[in-house]
Amino acid sequence: MKPDFPRPPGHAPRRHRAILAGMLALVGLSACETPINGLRASRLSGEPVPAASVAPRALALALVVAGDGQGLSEASLREANRMLQSQGRLPAQTLSITPFTPQGERVAQRLAQALTRAGARRPAVLAVPGDAPRLEEARRHGWDLELQSEALVVSVPDCRAAVPDRVMVRPHAALGPLGCATRANVAAMVSDPRDLTRPRTLDGGNGAAAAAAVARYQNGEVRDLIDIDFED
Repeated sequence: MKPDFPRPPGHAPRRHRAILAGMLALVGLSACETPINGLRASRLSGEPVPAASVAPRALALALVVAGDGQGLSEASLREANRMLQSQGRLPAQTLSITPFTPQGERVAQRLAQALTRAGARRPAVLAVPGDAPRLEEARRHGWDLELQSEALVVSVPDCRAAVPDRVMVRPHAALGPLGCATRANVAAMVSDPRDLTRPRTLDGGNGAAAAAAVARYQNGEVRDLIDIDFED
């Protein structure tokens, strides 16, 4: 039997000390809650999160036929690819081709076929315009044809650091508003730009297929899943 030594004044048993320590911790957290939240709010940027915008855009690009007359010059081909990529998915674009010269008329048909094979809707090959000033401008610059693209285009928000030289000092304020990267990724991956501005209605369900599956289950005629043996 342990002797019952007298405890000094103010001494509490170990169990009581643990309870008191927990209570003091809760009091400390509640006391620090307001300053911590205020500090966090002061460090975060108060700017609104930039959102992607969707708007129709029409672009036109003057092209030059290559020296052999069989296609476009390297510079024109490079600029045409850059313009088409900036307009979004190729099948969603409305394309038209306007020739200015006899060489442009021959290449316009080949260009339309190449764009169709790449997945575009058949571009409209227009006739040589009767606008004399336009033809004169094309002759002066050496243009043979023009490619036009119309499409709904998504403008992806710029999510670069607002103050790059302060990222290591005040990261929250220097990076800018949170959520920009998520919105930019969604805008870059969307297949139809209109999905960012309006909901899409669901297709009708196949009631006959659903009813047939329930009937097979009730009649004990469940179809077996495909069993793939990767070891064979």
